Amino acid sequence: MELIRFMAFWVVLSLSLAVNAQTQKEYLTVVDRISLMDLREAMIRSGDHGVNTKSYWSDSMESTYLQDSGNPNLKSQANLNFLRLLRDVSSGVVDPALVGVDVKLTRKVFPTVKELEAKLVAVSYNPWAVLEAMSPQSPQYLALRDSLRKLDRICQAGEWVALPKVKKTLKLGSKDPVLIPLKSRMSQLGYTMNSLDNAFDDKVVAAVNDIQWNLRFKPDSKISPGGKTWKYLNVSCQERMRQVRLDMEKLRWFPQYFEDRYIFVNLAMSYFSLVDKTGGSLYTMSFRTINGRPERKSPTMKDKIVYLVINPFWVVPPTIFREDKVEEIKNLWPWEIRQYFDSHNYEVWNKSFTQKLDPASIDWYNMDPNQDANIYIRQRPHRMNALGSLKFMMTNSYAIYLHDTNQRELFVEPHRLLSSGCVRVEKPVDLAEYLMRGTAWDRRAIERYMAKPGEVLDNDTRVQLKQPMPVYMVFLTSQLSSDGVLRFAEDSYKQGTRLLRLGAW
Repeated sequence: MELIRFMAFWVVLSLSLAVNAQTQKEYLTVVDRISLMDLREAMIRSGDHGVNTKSYWSDSMESTYLQDSGNPNLKSQANLNFLRLLRDVSSGVVDPALVGVDVKLTRKVFPTVKELEAKLVAVSYNPWAVLEAMSPQSPQYLALRDSLRKLDRICQAGEWVALPKVKKTLKLGSKDPVLIPLKSRMSQLGYTMNSLDNAFDDKVVAAVNDIQWNLRFKPDSKISPGGKTWKYLNVSCQERMRQVRLDMEKLRWFPQYFEDRYIFVNLAMSYFSLVDKTGGSLYTMSFRTINGRPERKSPTMKDKIVYLVINPFWVVPPTIFREDKVEEIKNLWPWEIRQYFDSHNYEVWNKSFTQKLDPASIDWYNMDPNQDANIYIRQRPHRMNALGSLKFMMTNSYAIYLHDTNQRELFVEPHRLLSSGCVRVEKPVDLAEYLMRGTAWDRRAIERYMAKPGEVLDNDTRVQLKQPMPVYMVFLTSQLSSDGVLRFAEDSYKQGTRLLRLGAW
């Protein structure tokens, strides 16, 4: 099995680096300078990075080591497996290109022989040190790694036990022995508890409300028999660890280091974070987002914002055009079509946007939504435009960007997987103000250009950023937040399920 795994590793490595037999030998020669004892220790400890240690140092290898530590075949196998471990921890066990269309990433390049040798020399051929040096260093990855270690300690100590069933609804003021293990579990997740007694106090209310928010329903401050809150708390420690491991895998697909300033959108939790360490002190911004529903997923990807659009036009994307707009228009009487377009400030244009068409002249009723209609529907800029007043344009070819919205009331909802792929931001003017810092476009200038209530415009205004802003979008179902709480979300995109089919965790 180990040989099969390694052969697969070399196939991938050879394709990506055009590695020939001689180069393969050079990789192995470099690693062969590490003692078997040190390789063994590094591979046994590799579980800290969320990988399956038995995939690199198997039970059969351990048995051989205990019987004959000088076995040359064992050393050769250890060399092979350690190289694969370095690749898996630095760039991912799974090639992200195989996960699905909602992952717009390719596997990172493995270091050359000389680069790997330099890394080993720098740490005196310490395999654990080079593994650490090649692993991701993003704050999100390091936080999940800390969480995995904590969960592992709790699991190993037998402290994460199955919870007793709740037999009656518990709420503020309730007293019940079942609250003792429930509060212990909340404490293990990082929630602050006044005491681990049998009382449902204000700290429990806060924790329950937070959990219910993560479960995407409006909090009711109660724990009901067999309810979602109890089920959330009763998920096994091994399953929670697996969830964290899968998210660590996703973060391995991204650059080892994030820039000093970047935007991070957790798609699973519909949350936006901005970090800027360039000004001598840490600047952060965070707020809620609305992103893709499971049928129209927002992609896991890395990109950058390059310009801002004030009062954007909204060109209806092909999916929405086919599945929503055409079907909506088909339900209208012919004499209602022009009124429909006028009331929404919609226009119809040819594909090249060189000719505006009369919507009443188009045979919507016989239009096949699965065929290219050779037309676009475009909405003119105004406050109630689907993109709101601001759009933050990125460079991807998938028509994915960040933007304002005309449905700002949805940000108060716990369930915000509602869009058709793009990311709606709760505080677009704050973000625009930050991105335009150091230019004439201060907050007052931006707001002065934004359409007034009832005003419909014929043009948008585009402003180039002085410096592109990196954006990371990732569907993470586990997250250690700044308040020390480890939170979990439902895997609505089923990325975890797909990863389990592709790799061994």
